[in-house]
Amino acid sequence: MSTIKGYWRDITTGNIYVIESTAFGEVVGGAGPIDVNDLRELDEYDYKAAIVNWLKEAIAEHKMRRINPPQADKSR
Repeated sequence: MSTIKGYWRDITTGNIYVIESTAFGEVVGGAGPIDVNDLRELDEYDYKAAIVNWLKEAIAEHKMRRINPPQADKSR
Protein backbone atom coordinates (compact mmCIF):
# COMPACT_ATOMS: atom_id res chain seq x y z
CA MET A 1 0.00 0.00 0.00
CA SER A 2 1.37 3.38 -1.02
CA THR A 3 0.99 6.20 1.49
CA ILE A 4 1.31 9.96 1.44
CA LYS A 5 3.36 11.75 4.09
CA GLY A 6 3.37 15.42 4.93
CA TYR A 7 3.93 18.15 7.48
CA TRP A 8 0.96 19.56 9.41
CA ARG A 9 0.73 22.40 11.93
CA ASP A 10 -1.62 22.54 14.92
CA ILE A 11 -3.17 26.01 14.58
CA THR A 12 -3.82 26.33 18.32
CA THR A 13 -0.32 25.45 19.55
CA GLY A 14 1.85 25.95 16.46
CA ASN A 15 3.34 22.46 16.91
CA ILE A 16 4.44 20.60 13.79
CA TYR A 17 3.47 16.96 13.17
CA VAL A 18 4.14 14.54 10.34
CA ILE A 19 1.15 12.55 9.17
CA GLU A 20 0.95 9.43 7.01
CA SER A 21 -2.28 8.77 5.14
CA THR A 22 -3.64 6.60 2.38
CA ALA A 23 -4.31 7.96 -1.09
CA PHE A 24 -7.93 8.33 0.05
CA GLY A 25 -7.00 10.57 3.00
CA GLU A 26 -7.35 8.02 5.82
CA VAL A 27 -4.78 8.83 8.51
CA VAL A 28 -2.76 5.71 9.35
CA GLY A 29 0.15 7.10 11.37
CA GLY A 30 1.76 10.17 12.80
CA ALA A 31 4.71 11.53 14.73
CA GLY A 32 5.29 14.66 16.71
CA PRO A 33 5.38 17.28 17.83
CA ILE A 34 8.58 17.93 15.89
CA ASP A 35 11.08 20.70 16.61
CA VAL A 36 11.34 22.96 13.55
CA ASN A 37 15.15 22.93 13.94
CA ASP A 38 15.25 19.11 13.92
CA LEU A 39 13.34 18.35 10.73
CA ARG A 40 14.27 15.29 8.67
CA GLU A 41 13.13 13.71 5.45
CA LEU A 42 9.53 12.47 5.75
CA ASP A 43 10.59 8.83 5.26
CA GLU A 44 12.91 9.02 8.30
CA TYR A 45 10.16 9.39 10.91
CA ASP A 46 8.72 6.51 12.91
CA TYR A 47 4.98 6.87 12.21
CA LYS A 48 2.90 5.47 15.07
CA ALA A 49 -0.77 4.58 15.32
CA ALA A 50 -0.90 5.84 18.93
CA ILE A 51 -1.86 9.42 17.98
CA VAL A 52 -4.02 8.60 14.94
CA ASN A 53 -7.36 9.14 16.69
CA TRP A 54 -6.22 12.51 18.05
CA LEU A 55 -4.91 13.54 14.61
CA LYS A 56 -8.16 12.52 12.88
CA GLU A 57 -10.19 14.50 15.41
CA ALA A 58 -7.96 17.59 15.12
CA ILE A 59 -8.15 17.48 11.31
CA ALA A 60 -11.93 17.04 11.36
CA GLU A 61 -12.24 20.04 13.69
CA HIS A 62 -10.00 22.10 11.35
CA LYS A 63 -7.34 22.49 14.05
CA MET A 64 -4.61 21.13 11.77
CA ARG A 65 -3.38 22.62 8.51
CA ARG A 66 -1.15 20.98 5.93
CA ILE A 67 2.00 23.04 5.46
CA ASN A 68 5.00 23.09 3.18
CA PRO A 69 8.17 21.77 4.78
CA PRO A 70 9.38 24.45 7.17
CA GLN A 71 12.89 25.61 6.42
CA ALA A 72 15.35 25.40 9.27
CA ASP A 73 18.04 28.08 9.46
CA LYS A 74 20.80 26.60 7.29
CA SER A 75 23.21 29.50 7.92
CA ARG A 76 24.44 28.01 11.20
